[in-house]
Amino acid sequence: MIGSTHRFTVGDFVCVSFCDADQLRDGYGLFASIPPDTLKQGFEEQGYQADALKFSMNILYIRTPEHSILVDTGLGGTMSKLPESLLLAGIELNRIDTVIITHGHGDHIGGIIGADGTPTFPKARYAIWKNEWEHWLDVAQKADDPNNSARKNLIPIQDKVMLIEKEWEFLPGITAVHAPGHTMGHMGLLIQSKGEKLLHIVDAAHHPVQLAHPDWAPGFDVNPQVSTETRKQLFTRAANEKMVMMAYHFAFPGLGRVEKAGDVFKWEPIGS
Repeated sequence: MIGSTHRFTVGDFVCVSFCDADQLRDGYGLFASIPPDTLKQGFEEQGYQADALKFSMNILYIRTPEHSILVDTGLGGTMSKLPESLLLAGIELNRIDTVIITHGHGDHIGGIIGADGTPTFPKARYAIWKNEWEHWLDVAQKADDPNNSARKNLIPIQDKVMLIEKEWEFLPGITAVHAPGHTMGHMGLLIQSKGEKLLHIVDAAHHPVQLAHPDWAPGFDVNPQVSTETRKQLFTRAANEKMVMMAYHFAFPGLGRVEKAGDVFKWEPIGS
């Protein structure tokens, strides 16, 4: 349900997953390049109904001893309840000091600027992979439509952006993970505290069925071959290191563990 919250911890870090969208999607449309009979069989084998897939937007908040961090901002506008959800959870918008932009799609950047044209998180600085920022800033600068998501949300924050060019711990306990394919500057996160780890893969995968079929790429992956390899690497890492994994569009709260089942991976949800 939109507005739902799920609290959990990673070591000393207090985390909250916010549900900012709760939809049913048609798997045949989501993975349109895969033959329908193959999709039907693959989904049924994993216990899913292909034409009614749970599809959420799970926005992660992290409070560390040093920082108050939001990972992506949802669609924004009337389609989002994120500001209200944060306030109801006791998180003041002007206390968030860092917003991590995992990539430039509208369902991740739409809540940066409010309806009145001012930043939703007035004290925040922003972190994004360098070539992702350069691509979407170019889109923003060429856009004629004032409501274009990149133009509306990225141009006003140009002087507040930290550009990330490599995998490194850019905040204490928060490491950038290059996860290209969905977009070429798509970024995941490794969150670590007191020996506990969370791997947030964001949009590297869109549904748990992709653990068994990592070569199933949705039409909005800009490079399906690269996104397939990224998925395999991330699933392998999560399984081998026995980490909790989070995904932006998996059924709320988007948390689970990746188990190896023979030659394929299996999703074990947490907190659903």
